[in-house]
Amino acid sequence: MREAMYRAEVGDDVYGEDPSINHLQELAAERLGKEAALFVASGTMGNASAIMAHAGRGEAIIVGDQSHIYRYEVGGASTLGGSPMIVIPNEPDGMLNPHLITINMSDGSDEHSAPTVLLCIENTHNRCGGTVLNREQVETLTSLAHSHSMHVHLDGARIFNAAIALNMPVSELVRSVDAVMFSVRSAQQEPLSEVETMQFLAKAQEHGVLMGHIGEGKIRAVTHYGVDAEDIKTALAAIRRTLIDLQV
Repeated sequence: MREAMYRAEVGDDVYGEDPSINHLQELAAERLGKEAALFVASGTMGNASAIMAHAGRGEAIIVGDQSHIYRYEVGGASTLGGSPMIVIPNEPDGMLNPHLITINMSDGSDEHSAPTVLLCIENTHNRCGGTVLNREQVETLTSLAHSHSMHVHLDGARIFNAAIALNMPVSELVRSVDAVMFSVRSAQQEPLSEVETMQFLAKAQEHGVLMGHIGEGKIRAVTHYGVDAEDIKTALAAIRRTLIDLQV
């Protein structure tokens, strides 16, 4: 990793001239089947910048009561973006009840109610024990949201782990969501990378800068090492074999 950082090509990311950052973003977008990607400094920053790009001040988002966005991100969506959170209970497997989502939606026709514009889901789900939502569950939620003109953001810090557990390409698992954040650190204990879709890339980048992020090629190089040098599935399989050998 240190050698990768030493040899990294660097440039000015502010002007889109850092070849290392550009290549990592292209790789991330390709892996997840999205139009484009944005590298930021942390998963919390990735979630916040995506939410702020989708939801303006006074526009509400629906989140689970056990979600990382609600529990562990200092209320960033509300504090920084001015978006009130409508909190509904997660099921034990991390799923959100479609009925509860529906009855908490608002189309903005009531001047006393904030319009709901974004649904946030999590996969795998941290506080629900690392549970995995399958593609059908994800698409149930995205179909519901889209039918009410809402976008869907996926906190997919460990989405590669979910894809491995389901034995399917990660791009298939996230194909119906509008934006997804993933963290190489969470999946494989490496430095960080986040991904967003093209529709709100410019807004997300602006919000990332607001929070103090500027991409740097040497950080990207070690992140790229985590994505490219070892296939995540192979690495996790090796860990699993070791744990079995140790009878853990």
